[in-house]
Amino acid sequence: MFLAAFDLAGHSQHPFEIGGEYMRSMGKGFKDNIAGVRGETFSNKSSFNVGITYQFSSKSSYSTAKGFGIFGGYRYAFGSNTNGNNLFVGAKILFNLLSWEGKSSLFSPLITPIAEAGYHLTFAKQRLFAAPAVGYGFTLRVIPDYNSLDEDAGGRFIPGISAGYRF
Repeated sequence: MFLAAFDLAGHSQHPFEIGGEYMRSMGKGFKDNIAGVRGETFSNKSSFNVGITYQFSSKSSYSTAKGFGIFGGYRYAFGSNTNGNNLFVGAKILFNLLSWEGKSSLFSPLITPIAEAGYHLTFAKQRLFAAPAVGYGFTLRVIPDYNSLDEDAGGRFIPGISAGYRF
């Protein structure tokens, strides 16, 4: 009984979501996939999100890499409904450590600031969510490396989707 009351109070005032996210990063002949888990908490028109990612490059890219990362971000909704179904804009910063195929086992640190816009949908009595988004980011190398060509740094078009459970 206590848990049900706690869940209803938490859901109505400051919802929390946990789920998965997939982003496809495309730019300068380099394409990679970013998949991971994420959490997001809401307060009126604002939300904050954090996540852990696994990034792997497409086989069609000249340089192939894989590695792990983390991100943190903020979203602003164009509606005051914390129950979802709002347009949003946001920003996030993705930190990655990539290991290049056939090269040394040293990881190359990369930072990608991302601006995004999308729509946050809720369904199944507001217990499930999906949030398709499009974004633009710019990947920066933290330290110079010689394990890839320059196609892994620079501007990126980044469409993505997140989905999961809402508490």
